[in-house]
Amino acid sequence: LAAGIVGLSTAVLSAVSVGGRVPAPRTAGSVNAGLDLMPDIVSGLNLLAGEKYETIPSANGIGVWNGEEVVPMDTEDYIIHVTAAEMPATYEKEALKAQAVAARTFAMKHLTGELRCKSGHTICTDYACCQAFLTTEQLRERWGSSFENYYARIEAAVHETEGLVLTSGGELVTALYHSSSGGRTENCEAVFAVALPYLVSVESGGEEDSPEFTSEKCYTTAEFISKVNSAFPDAQMSDPAKDVDVWQRTESGRIQLIRLGGTVVTGQQLRNALKLRSTNVKFSITQSNVKITCFGFGHGVGMSQCGANAMAKNGSSFDEILRHYYTGVDIERFEVDSGELCLLPEQTNE
Repeated sequence: LAAGIVGLSTAVLSAVSVGGRVPAPRTAGSVNAGLDLMPDIVSGLNLLAGEKYETIPSANGIGVWNGEEVVPMDTEDYIIHVTAAEMPATYEKEALKAQAVAARTFAMKHLTGELRCKSGHTICTDYACCQAFLTTEQLRERWGSSFENYYARIEAAVHETEGLVLTSGGELVTALYHSSSGGRTENCEAVFAVALPYLVSVESGGEEDSPEFTSEKCYTTAEFISKVNSAFPDAQMSDPAKDVDVWQRTESGRIQLIRLGGTVVTGQQLRNALKLRSTNVKFSITQSNVKITCFGFGHGVGMSQCGANAMAKNGSSFDEILRHYYTGVDIERFEVDSGELCLLPEQTNE
């Protein structure tokens, strides 16, 4: 950490918890477009804790809290509706299959009690907590005349990966994913202050053509000063050209620490305050304006959905995509036997 910071610990860097995802790109088949909502920046989900919480696995089902009641669902049907909500249906089939496996792994991590839903139930439909979920009626409204085609694509991707999950050392992984990495994913410890061997920084090529790759926010100098001082009263900013100083970036270029006037904040705190798409940002400051260019969309850890689609377009299979973004993982098939989740080796393309 930069010199001069007293009492700033890794707890600050992990002061927020995350769900598995961020909003999918705003293309055909996408469902979550709101930039004002940061679903990977929420509290209440004890994501990386080692302790387990009591759940009761069933032979083929999962209880899903929809905000009003627990709805029992077939696990694979649940994954269909999650995958449809998480990734544009127009994405390549192998990317959709990779998304289905990641979503299933995340769900099974909840089913076994290794992850906790802030609602107190096994898993919920709140994308700011667990994973996004859309009902059949919501999908019909979203997709319109393309419903039958899109649903069939998602259903096939889930069916062709039925029961497959990601493991490391015989344990289910925490299968984080995000919309776009901006060209390189991030080490888990750089974002959440917890190192996981399968969540390490990797190149993520082919994202440049995605609308999620870069975004810009422009402010007048007065607007920027007002927003910063409102979010961080100790900043007392008066001159952005002198008062904005990036102290530390991660390996992939994401801001870890930045001085804003008289205070130092994390990149995540900056992102929250200005509702930025990511913490990988560059500043262009003139006397009259402040322009912020963001690279990527989301926390940047785990699988990049845009990158997965780019890999699929270049001929990669779903298991190649998953092994690229989740280093050293195995792909296994799960089944529940006498209330215990069992893993069976699964042969996939090498």
